Amino acid sequence: MSTLGSFLTNLQESVSAVAQSLSGRPTSFASIPRDIREATALSAAAVFPSSFGVAMYGPADEAEDGLFPEYAGERRTVLDDAVDTVLDVVDLSEAAGQSDELLAERLVPLGQRAMKHVGALTAGLTEAQVGLRVAWHAQGGQVRRSEWSLSGVQRVKYLCEHSDFSEAETMTLTGWLGAASAFRGNVEIRTESGELIKASTDEDLTPHLDRYFNKRVEADIEVIRVQAAAGRERKIYTVLGLRNIEQDGVN
Repeated sequence: MSTLGSFLTNLQESVSAVAQSLSGRPTSFASIPRDIREATALSAAAVFPSSFGVAMYGPADEAEDGLFPEYAGERRTVLDDAVDTVLDVVDLSEAAGQSDELLAERLVPLGQRAMKHVGALTAGLTEAQVGLRVAWHAQGGQVRRSEWSLSGVQRVKYLCEHSDFSEAETMTLTGWLGAASAFRGNVEIRTESGELIKASTDEDLTPHLDRYFNKRVEADIEVIRVQAAAGRERKIYTVLGLRNIEQDGVN
């Protein structure tokens, strides 16, 4: 029971942290917003006779309509997306003969907090020397099935424990804002040099992204460099401020 209890706690923290990252700016500290906590709260329905299995469910999806308007009228939820992301990590870690590059590509953008909790989840499973079999039934009726072997668990654990996050730096760039989601809190900016920057947005900026869509902008960006165990350095971008730029100057 101690194995299962620790696993459930770490699973809940991992799913909530991943949801917070997918819905806005990945963070390494401060509390996860209450609406994210409530939308990803898992409840146990039954424990398997072995005590190593559990049936669980999330909150009713209609409660999300006011908090997450992009999901209103749809059958998927922010919880579904968070669980899918965790299971993407599981599946990538099980790919035989594949380098850790793709795994790091999925993990690192989730940020330091999410990787910390996923690392705690894998550490608990490693200590207990157990793997995992999951069937997640999304609100729309789709079923996602994944199996996590002990070797896959250890692969993710190593990557989480051996990825170094730098202190945040700030920079200013100009370019075209070609994609934006006020729900997810992220944007894509094509810089004047041709580089495509994918970034989350500060929570104060997120509700106003429609003002900048498909326009030339000047962006204040926070950059965190991550040296992952897989080798290649990656960057996490967060847009702190945006200003529209017209041909004759700054608007």
